[in-house]
Amino acid sequence: MAAIGWPGTPQPKEFAQIPPIFLPFPKMDAVESAASEAMDNIIEARELQIERKHFYVELRENDRGRFLRITEEAHGRRNSIIVPSTGVDDFTATIAEVLTNNEGAPA
Repeated sequence: MAAIGWPGTPQPKEFAQIPPIFLPFPKMDAVESAASEAMDNIIEARELQIERKHFYVELRENDRGRFLRITEEAHGRRNSIIVPSTGVDDFTATIAEVLTNNEGAPA
């Protein structure tokens, strides 16, 4: 049988002899770090539900400055984007531009 992979690495028959390694790591339910959450101060927050999605819009501040965090929660999953306060005006203007340019397009 020809060697597969790097020299000295176990070949397919040898894999069955290697016991599995289970590391004592706890299951992580959230993607966000609890330490970073504790460091942020929430200045203003709003919650919005659209269909089956929940949106959280938060203006936060930490030792590096202010930022806007937008979190989408749907089907048990969370996705967040963070916009530094220096870019919030450009971010919202770009959204408005995209929506304005799309008004004439069919749905």
